[in-house]
Amino acid sequence: MISIIIPVIREEKAKQCIASIHQNAGIPNDQYEIITAVDKDRIGCPKMVKNLVEKAQYDLVCFVGDDTTMEADCLKNALKHMTMFANKPGFGLVAFNDHLEKRQPTATHWLAHKNLLPYLDGEFFCTQYTHCYCDDELADRCRAMDRYIWATDCGITHHHPINGSESDPDYDRVYQSDVVRKDHLLYLDRKNNFGLQKTAIGLPIVENTVPVQFMVSFSLMEKPDFTLLLPTFPVGSFAGNIADARNSLVRQALDEHCTHIIMMDTDQIYPPDCLAKLLSHKQPVVGTPVHRRWPPFDPILYRGTPGRYTHVPDAECYSGRLVPVDATGCGCVLYDLRVFMGLETPWFAMSKTEDGKPIGEDIYLCSRLRNAGVPIFVDTSIEIGHLTTYQVNRSTYELFKKFNQFQYREAA
Repeated sequence: MISIIIPVIREEKAKQCIASIHQNAGIPNDQYEIITAVDKDRIGCPKMVKNLVEKAQYDLVCFVGDDTTMEADCLKNALKHMTMFANKPGFGLVAFNDHLEKRQPTATHWLAHKNLLPYLDGEFFCTQYTHCYCDDELADRCRAMDRYIWATDCGITHHHPINGSESDPDYDRVYQSDVVRKDHLLYLDRKNNFGLQKTAIGLPIVENTVPVQFMVSFSLMEKPDFTLLLPTFPVGSFAGNIADARNSLVRQALDEHCTHIIMMDTDQIYPPDCLAKLLSHKQPVVGTPVHRRWPPFDPILYRGTPGRYTHVPDAECYSGRLVPVDATGCGCVLYDLRVFMGLETPWFAMSKTEDGKPIGEDIYLCSRLRNAGVPIFVDTSIEIGHLTTYQVNRSTYELFKKFNQFQYREAA
């Protein structure tokens, strides 16, 4: 027996939804009840779902939105999938196929057992959310318990603006940018608190080749479970723009519901424990000392403000400790993605100081983060090699002689 709950805002659409259930559920009408309630006060879907679950008399609860129609044998197939949890013991969540192309399909509409509730703080959809990301959290938590199935044969047609349906004031209200941002930040906070960290490794590639030395060190590196991201560029843009590459990686990481991103330049050689060390610190931003490829070959660790930076003393740069800085290069940096949520886009951009000196996209972001109160650290125990190629000629030879204080040797 199943309790089908439908929070209602669009009453005409809700009638179509109910008709589709009777037509396409694939099980007899006497094997389910339908419970509806109109959200007159606009308390939102998560709270409505909680209220309706409390009214459900059966252990199996099915949630569908009033803007959906059920496809053939949806509940019949969902019950079949629910038997897959019989040895776990006997309960889980079956997410319906809304035909959206996602790398990690989410629990937008579902059939679930009430026995899950004690493991979900008593709520299928967390009522702290306004509207968005509650389904992503539900999928994450059930997946972590190995009690999640996304069923391709449990079809739901979602008549939603994202699928081309007409919008209305209620859609517009819950999808305002500030509301979505608030829900997204809550989602990232809760995901971290539950220990469900998801890490992206972003390679800001702007050229057609990658050095073999990088690939070897990357292959040998200790890595967490990760999502590999490469930049994507708008049509007509210049693919060699490093700021655009980094912005693309952050956008993709947020879209992939990652909690962290590690940006790794591909002209470097990394030690095997590099990523493990970065992740161990549990700080919002942690970088590594990377030396410049040209004189004076210094590691880029600064304190101060743009145009007034001073170098962190070498004694700190090579101390092996975690040191606070105000700016560092982005050759290899771990970012908690929450730090980007409070900044306007673009996050990375080329800029200039007050007297017209150029500021790179990495230092620009660091300045914005520090102005927002975000601390930045560098793990000075990590040693990274910065690859370079240069032309060797007479000037190179003369410079070498000067450094080593010897004269040109006569031919034998």
